[in-house]
Amino acid sequence: MELTKYGKKIADGITVALCVIALSSFSLSFYSLYQMAVQHHIHPLIAWMWPLGLDAFMVASCITVIRFKMLKEDTRWAWILVAITTVTSVAFNVASVLSTNDALTWAIYALPPIVVFLSLEALIMVIKAEQAHNTRPKKPVSKPRVRKPASIPVLDDE
Repeated sequence: MELTKYGKKIADGITVALCVIALSSFSLSFYSLYQMAVQHHIHPLIAWMWPLGLDAFMVASCITVIRFKMLKEDTRWAWILVAITTVTSVAFNVASVLSTNDALTWAIYALPPIVVFLSLEALIMVIKAEQAHNTRPKKPVSKPRVRKPASIPVLDDE
């Protein structure tokens, strides 16, 4: 069983797993930031906009990095956006439970945006590996050799 034969299926499975991980971590971070917005007097009907603006921007920035890498474009500014939004999301997630004075709670709340970031980074690695594999020159298919029939000696009648 060749790895290359199943490489695409493996990459697809990794991609699905990473997207599920990123989505669940995004949801945890979103909930934390939503609760913080409500506690700080943003009306519950619109409080969802604040975490969506921050965490969705982080995800969009990561996807921008992926797209720019695929196009072989400069990714520096996209990385700066990823760094700013990830650090900001971590900071606000921790700030939402800072009053607990419990380092474990802080770590638990800091982890979701970090996991979103790491999941998307792993996805970038999968995409890069697939691109590298797909752009390798394929081995040329050799043409089958056609055998010429052996010459039959002709006998002289003399």
